[in-house]
Amino acid sequence: MSLKKKRDHEQIIQRLKSSLNGVAQIKTLRQIETPSGNYPFQSITLGDNNSRHVLVSAGIHGDEPGGVETICAFLESGKYKPFLSQWEITILPCINPYGFEYDTRENHNNKDLNRLFKDESPLPEVVLTQSIFKPSYFDLTLELHEDCDSDGYYLFQKSNKPGGLELGYKIIDAVKNIIQVNLNNEIDDIKADAGVIHRLKNANEMEWWPMAIYSLSMNTGHSFTLETPTNLPLTTRIEAHLSAIETALNECPE
Repeated sequence: MSLKKKRDHEQIIQRLKSSLNGVAQIKTLRQIETPSGNYPFQSITLGDNNSRHVLVSAGIHGDEPGGVETICAFLESGKYKPFLSQWEITILPCINPYGFEYDTRENHNNKDLNRLFKDESPLPEVVLTQSIFKPSYFDLTLELHEDCDSDGYYLFQKSNKPGGLELGYKIIDAVKNIIQVNLNNEIDDIKADAGVIHRLKNANEMEWWPMAIYSLSMNTGHSFTLETPTNLPLTTRIEAHLSAIETALNECPE
């Protein structure tokens, strides 16, 4: 059975262009070729050459539109502007554009892109994402996700520098005023504490790597994977993610 489009990736591109209004350009790194046509893999950089560096990404799972919509809202609302005196903000607005359009977790090859960052010959979307990283470059990475099985917000946190765990709790403390937090002692069969998962496996023990572990392997300072519950209204999910981004940028330790 052929899939039907649920969303329009081109509309996202036009919204991003309109919101930037010449402040920055959307850079197309490559066209992703699929049986349904080509999709541009794009990045945005704001605040070039500032002293601190953050990567915000979304849409690696195509059936999690809240992150993509959050990036649009972050730019359309101008919420990024207060941070441009300090932060260089790199954005990957939609890593899996095919999945975004067809509402599939996987890409057109039926592959979960967030499981392929340890592969010797990864797919183009992963290669292009990896190309954004430079050793010890990013102080902070924020990956925007959704979880259809969770009834509350939570995050994965891992750091190469001190202060990351405290930042994770600050993010949860901020979003709990907007959205309920997942307070389960275990989430995805991993021990959790008040919505924060930080007791992750050593990267060398893992058979596969998500993007966050690749980020840490490139010596990123602090890496956060932010999970909002899919079953709540999209506007609420966006507001929670926006609060998390703003808190992370305001509170990230030097």
